[in-house]
Amino acid sequence: MKALVLGASGQVGQALILELEKRRWSWEGTYFQHPEVNPRLFPLDLGDAAACAKAVADRKPNVVFLPSGWTWVDGCEDDPARAYRVNARAPEAVAKECQRLGAALVYYSTEYVFGEHGGPYGEQDEPNAVSVYGQSKLDGERLVLAACPDALALRTTVVYGPEPQGKNFIYQLIKNLRDKKPMSVPADQLSSPTYNRDLARASVELVELAERGVWNVAGSEVVDRYAFAKLAAAVFGLDNALISGVSTASMKQKAKRPLDAGLRIEKLVERLGWKPKGPLEGLQAMKAEMEKLNGGA
Repeated sequence: MKALVLGASGQVGQALILELEKRRWSWEGTYFQHPEVNPRLFPLDLGDAAACAKAVADRKPNVVFLPSGWTWVDGCEDDPARAYRVNARAPEAVAKECQRLGAALVYYSTEYVFGEHGGPYGEQDEPNAVSVYGQSKLDGERLVLAACPDALALRTTVVYGPEPQGKNFIYQLIKNLRDKKPMSVPADQLSSPTYNRDLARASVELVELAERGVWNVAGSEVVDRYAFAKLAAAVFGLDNALISGVSTASMKQKAKRPLDAGLRIEKLVERLGWKPKGPLEGLQAMKAEMEKLNGGA
């Protein structure tokens, strides 16, 4: 099997490459701003729909994974045109090319397609995005599945784990606490933290099973972000007294966030026969891999 990973320099893209190599797939991948992550990657701007479609047409993969996107939630509020272009229109162009080639497609979406309350959500629950970011991803799901009905749209959330850019929430937490910097974390945002290795594994297995449509791929436990941060501090041996639990409203963020959220994964577990890690197991696995790869967390 030959895969093309659009956004291979990010944490999900890098996790996908490890999973593909484990399964002896051949792959190509793209970067936007970080070529240093892997010398095999080639440049691509996901804001350029024509270039994205051409990348697929030129390489003729069996499967396209599309984890790339514009995920700065507050930034999307300031520039909805860019959010729509990157998160919806370019994926639609990729989907049309996949449909023409007969290639499988995996588009990555988010729990932010839902509103402020009502979770944890199943695949059949009605979306109600309350931010530009969430709406752009919901538009992306709908455009991709309309253009390529056999595509997968995978909803996930709070993705963490080892990754070369060191940008996800856990890396930020570790850096702040090691620098003795206090950190405020919302205590009223319930979600399903997702270990990136599990997300990659489930993605590839769903492709191998020829599944289609919308699937939730997330961690197996719903926790609030404050509790998740304190657990991470404990796992990494850091001072959790520097972490303060606050309300989302007090943070005065530009975009609304889902509060009572999280994703239900019964459908995924039944189909794959295994359960993604909960926060404790995932954080322990992250710490062990970081120590193995880098000589310490």
